[in-house]
Amino acid sequence: MSCICGYISAKPATVRRHQKTCRAYALSLNGSLDEITSLKVTHLEEKVKLLQYQLLERNEQIKEKDGQIKELIQVAKKPRTVNTTNNTTNNTTNKYVVEQHVNVFGKESIKHISHEQIQALLADPANAVPQFIKLKHRRAPGGVNQNLRVPNKKRAIYQVVVPGEEGKEWENKAKGEALEELYDTNSGHLEAEADEETRVGSQFLNHQEKVKASASGEDGGRRYKEQLDKIHCVVST
Repeated sequence: MSCICGYISAKPATVRRHQKTCRAYALSLNGSLDEITSLKVTHLEEKVKLLQYQLLERNEQIKEKDGQIKELIQVAKKPRTVNTTNNTTNNTTNKYVVEQHVNVFGKESIKHISHEQIQALLADPANAVPQFIKLKHRRAPGGVNQNLRVPNKKRAIYQVVVPGEEGKEWENKAKGEALEELYDTNSGHLEAEADEETRVGSQFLNHQEKVKASASGEDGGRRYKEQLDKIHCVVST
């Protein structure tokens, strides 16, 4: 189901909740032709700006991947020995094999996060997703979820833990791709925990609707970018 502004959701109730605060939808019901036309032009301009920004980001990611490929080729040419006792590489500058108790990226445990902690996070919608990620990856007992890192803050590259031939290992991932995956996965988890019948849950879900609309081009992508920037700050510190 979709709104006239271009917002799309598989859940009709979600679209209806979005339409309550959607200016484009309100104008489609009561606005003049000139007002509707003007709003559509504004939305198109915002989408163009967002696409231009995404294109620049993608170009940067391509450059980083080119550098990544060169680095991996150089690493492949170097001899590497693996200590079978602790599953770590003896090459101190390129640690690709990790301890086996660490969870693969995307398969984290959240048993250490209580229902009360999640409800407390939902009460602060603008920071809920970044703080949930911090709680998940940085506060898990025994470091089992420490499967994400930023090896060089000057480069748009993250490293995540993935399965490998010799055990779990670190793999390079484009910063933008990793941030979007982190936001999608963790915002979805919090949305599932939010009860729209409560004030806290309703406020969080309304904020999420605005962020998703921003990701689709509304407000030039500002809210969505702010969320990704906050996640990056949490991950890189």
